[in-house]
Amino acid sequence: MKKPIVHIHPKVKEAIIHPLAFAIFPVLSLYVKNMGEGFFSEAIGIAVGVSILAALLWLLARRFIKDRNKSAIIVSVFFVLFFSHGHAISAFSAVLERMQLLDKARFLVEGRPALLSWLAIWGVLFVVVSYFTVRLTSDLRPVTKFLNVVALTLMVMVGANLAIGGANMYLIPHLRTDGNPSTDANQSTVLSPTTDTTADEDQDSFDLAEFKNSWQQDVSLEEMSIRTGVLPDIYYIIVDAYARDDILKEVYHFDNSEFLSYLVEKRFYVADKSVTNYPQTSLSLASSLNSMYLDGLAGQMGTETDNRQPLHVMIKNNKVFQYLRNHGYTFLAFSSGYGATEITNADIYMEPPKQWDISEFQEALVTLTPLSVFRKTFFDARRDRVTYAFDHIADATQVDGPTFAFVHVQVPHWPFIFDADGRPIEPHNGIGMRGDYEYDEFIEGYRNQLMSVNKRLQIAIDEILARSSAPPIIIVQSDHGPDAKLDYGGWRIEKTYLPERMAIFNAYYFPDQNYEALYESITPVNTFRVIFNNYFGAGYELLEDRSYFAGWSHPYLFTDVTDEVLTSN
Repeated sequence: MKKPIVHIHPKVKEAIIHPLAFAIFPVLSLYVKNMGEGFFSEAIGIAVGVSILAALLWLLARRFIKDRNKSAIIVSVFFVLFFSHGHAISAFSAVLERMQLLDKARFLVEGRPALLSWLAIWGVLFVVVSYFTVRLTSDLRPVTKFLNVVALTLMVMVGANLAIGGANMYLIPHLRTDGNPSTDANQSTVLSPTTDTTADEDQDSFDLAEFKNSWQQDVSLEEMSIRTGVLPDIYYIIVDAYARDDILKEVYHFDNSEFLSYLVEKRFYVADKSVTNYPQTSLSLASSLNSMYLDGLAGQMGTETDNRQPLHVMIKNNKVFQYLRNHGYTFLAFSSGYGATEITNADIYMEPPKQWDISEFQEALVTLTPLSVFRKTFFDARRDRVTYAFDHIADATQVDGPTFAFVHVQVPHWPFIFDADGRPIEPHNGIGMRGDYEYDEFIEGYRNQLMSVNKRLQIAIDEILARSSAPPIIIVQSDHGPDAKLDYGGWRIEKTYLPERMAIFNAYYFPDQNYEALYESITPVNTFRVIFNNYFGAGYELLEDRSYFAGWSHPYLFTDVTDEVLTSN
C-alpha cells in the first residue's frame, strides 16, 4: 500500500521564520517565568515591538545583501547575541566562581567597564559572523531550514509552557468544583465583629475580572458604625524585609538598640516577638490590609498556580481603607516600584519625577541585553522612590481631613543600593538578587542598608510628629523577614530558616499611648482590628495569630509553621 503523498506548497517550504522567532522567544520565555505577576499586556506589547524591529532589520539587511537567507541569518544572529548578553556574563561568572577565581576576577563581570567590554566582544562576534555569512558562496537554504526547526522548537516549547501556565492560572481554578472554599471576594463581612475567616462556598470557580468586580462590590458594601469627631491620621509604613531585633543579633551580628531606644523615647510600642502571617509581600499585605487570612482564596485558586493577580486586587482595593473611607479618610499612597503595591487608584498617588522609570518585567528583560550597560539608571530610580517616600511622607499632614498614608519602601530588602550613611552604591553581579551575594557580602550589605533605613525612619517620624496638628497613628512594620540563611536550590520550606524569614519588625505609635490591646507577639492580620477597636469604637474579634509558609512557585500552598516560629521566640 502506497503512503499518501503530502504536498507542501513551495512558498511554505521556502518560508523563513527564525528571525521573528528568535526575536520574540526571550520575551515570551521571560513572561512564562513570571506569568503569575500579571505582565501579559507588557509582554505582548514588547513582543509585537521586537517583531516589528526584526522585520525592519531584515528588510534593511536584504536591501544591502540581496539574499533573503543570508539577511535572515544575520538578523537571527543579532537577536541571539542581543538577548544572550546577560546570560553569557552570568555563565562566565558561575565558571569563575566554580574555579574559585571570582573574588580575584570580579572586575571581569561587574561594573560598567566589564559590561562595556562584553558589549565590545559581542559586537566583534556579530561583525565576524555577519562578514563570513555574506562571503559564503554555498547554498544556505539547509542552514535556513535548520534554524527554522530550532526556532519552531523553541516556540512550541514556550507555547506549551504558556498553555500549561494558563491552565494552572485560569482553566483549572475555573473548573474546580471539588467543594473547596471559594474566593475571598465573597467575605463581605470580613471585618464584622463576629466573622471568622471561612469563605462563602456559593462560588466555586475563578475568573480574574469576576473576582475583581465581586471584590470591589463587597468592599463598597462593607457595613460599619460611623464614628464622628476628630480622627487621627494613620501612617502605615512597610519596610520590606526588616528583621526583628533578636534575628539581627543572631544572624547579622547587629545591635539595633540605638534605633529601638529612639522609638521607646518617642513612646512607640515595639512588638518584639512579632511574626508575619505569610513570608511573601503580596500574601502578607493582602492579609494585613484586609484583616483576614487567605485560606478561602487558596482553596479557590488551588496549590499549583502562581497567579498572584487576585492578591494584587485585594491590596489595591483593600477593606481597611474602605473602612476608613467610610469615615471620611483620604487615601494617600506612594510609588513603591513593586507591582502589587503600586496603588495608583489612591485618592492621592505620589511618585518622584520620572526620568527613565521601567517596570519589573522590563528591567528583567533589559538585564539580558547589552542595554544593561544603563542599569545604573534602574537602581537610581529605585533609590529615588525610596528617598522620595521618606522625604515626603510627612506631607500627608497637609491634607485636609483625616488621612491614611500607605508607603511600601523596598529597603532594607536587597539589592543593596545604599551604604550605612545613605549614600548610593551599586549592587554586585547580576541585578542584586539574594543569589547574587555571597553570605558574608549579604550580611554586610544588609546591615549597612538597615542603618541607612533607620536614619531615614527617624527623620520621617520626627517630621510626622512635628507637623501633625493632632497626634497620629503610626505603624512601622515589615512584611516578612530577610533570608541570609536561605539555602538556595529552590525556595522551599526545608531550605528556609523559618525564624529569620517569618520574624518581623513591628512598632506602633498611638495618640494616647494606650497600648493595652497590643501584645508582644501580635501579627499583621490583627493590626487594624486593634486600631479600629481602640479608635473607631468597633468590636472586632482578634484572630488567632498564625504563620503560614508558602514557596515562591506555589504561593497558595500554605504550611502552618506557627509552632516552629513560636518555639524560636
